Amino acid sequence: MAGLVAATAWGGEPAQVSPWFFGVDRGLFHSRMADAEGAERERAAGPFWERSDSPDGPTLRAVPRPIYVRVTDPATARTAWDALWPVAAGKTFGEQESWRVVSAFFLNQDRGDPESKYRFWLLPVWFHGRDESGVGYAALFPVGGHIRNLLWKDQIRFVLWPVWARSGVNDVVTTDVFWPIYSRTTTPDGRLEKFRVFPLYGHSRREGQFEKHTVLWPVWSHARYEHPKAAGTAWVLFPLYGRVRLNSQRGWMVLPPFFQHVRGDQLTRTYFPWPFFQRETGVRERLSIWPLYGRRVDAELKRTYWLWPLISREENEQGRGHSVRWTVAPLYNNVSYSRAAPAAPAGASAEDAPAPPREVRANRTKLWPLVSRQYDLDAGAYRLRAPDLWPGPHPPAVERTWAPLWTWVDFRVRGDDSDFEVLWGLYRATRRGGEGRAFSLFPLWRHERAADDSDRRWSVLKGLIAYDRTATTRRVRFLWAGRLRLAAPREAPEPKP
Repeated sequence: MAGLVAATAWGGEPAQVSPWFFGVDRGLFHSRMADAEGAERERAAGPFWERSDSPDGPTLRAVPRPIYVRVTDPATARTAWDALWPVAAGKTFGEQESWRVVSAFFLNQDRGDPESKYRFWLLPVWFHGRDESGVGYAALFPVGGHIRNLLWKDQIRFVLWPVWARSGVNDVVTTDVFWPIYSRTTTPDGRLEKFRVFPLYGHSRREGQFEKHTVLWPVWSHARYEHPKAAGTAWVLFPLYGRVRLNSQRGWMVLPPFFQHVRGDQLTRTYFPWPFFQRETGVRERLSIWPLYGRRVDAELKRTYWLWPLISREENEQGRGHSVRWTVAPLYNNVSYSRAAPAAPAGASAEDAPAPPREVRANRTKLWPLVSRQYDLDAGAYRLRAPDLWPGPHPPAVERTWAPLWTWVDFRVRGDDSDFEVLWGLYRATRRGGEGRAFSLFPLWRHERAADDSDRRWSVLKGLIAYDRTATTRRVRFLWAGRLRLAAPREAPEPKP
């Protein structure tokens, strides 16, 4: 959680926040201050130790980063923790709790209910838990057992896998013997039936939809479709030839999948040969001359590539919103979000009116691994950081655990407030809107002043020489000792009428 800061001291006592911007500033060794987002943060040992509290509730504890980081948001009843991510991580949401350590996973649906659904998996060896109805299950792979909700299956039973296994999804039951050789799938009402002795023979049927056969897969495949919108036959003699004869599409294949042409009511597809030349027209438009150039249009979504997978562009338009993403893998990534002006008033001619202009409201740019920048005009937020070693957008775990370690330069803006840090506080510059500005180069120089310049403070070598000025007093300090009070500043004469 970027921007969270702490309001308590390391010992747990309330922190005494200075009226100046830098409450405690010992460079990268220890600091305690309010940040541009209105929160308070305490850090020590550069990026390794951090305690922070946000004014709207979220908190962060890194003790130390990256060994253990924990964030809490009481407003949403969420917590999350990471330990040397991705080695271990966990979270809670309301009464639900989950965690993972390497390949061990645990989920408890309701911590307050001792009979609630839960599961513990040590992949791929051990599985046990309790389902929604309160029935327990356990399995030791590959010896045998019973598993619920795994691999898109409601339940799986097996003995000496792959010798025997039975799985089910709703009322569809599949039995496998010496998987993948023998398999049979049935339903109580007979609407679906599948049978396979791989690779010799296979048969599948869905009532009112299709009936398919394979012999010496993939040598011979045949299908008969019965759906009113797609009725007819299709067959493939691999790797020589294939035909499609449906009431909604017709086509042929030579040396499938390399050469094919299928013409349909909604989509026409041509490969000549696949994957080097691909052309589709109809409900979507696609042209690919792989790997040199490709373009695909699905309604408002447009994708283009050059020299795949190096250069790509994606454009998406939804209502007044519009986004454009450019990628030059893995070095450059740019995503911009814009919003069009309101539509023309009722009665105006849509044909004669020009297209409403778009204004970029948010942007995220990364030149990996050197620098990244992002801003959001609606939120009044801006951030620049360098270097940025994560190649893509930061998932929350990376943002709170690893990104602070490699970020040497960090500049953040929120409204009229800003924070600029180099090497975790070795150099620091702060602006607080109408309150004032401050900057420090630890331990050489520190300077703070109010926005109207009524108050000012500076020091050299943490007090070797220091100067304070307010509206009523002036003080000078030498050799880290007491202060010498100077004459009070004169009041400015009132302007003459």
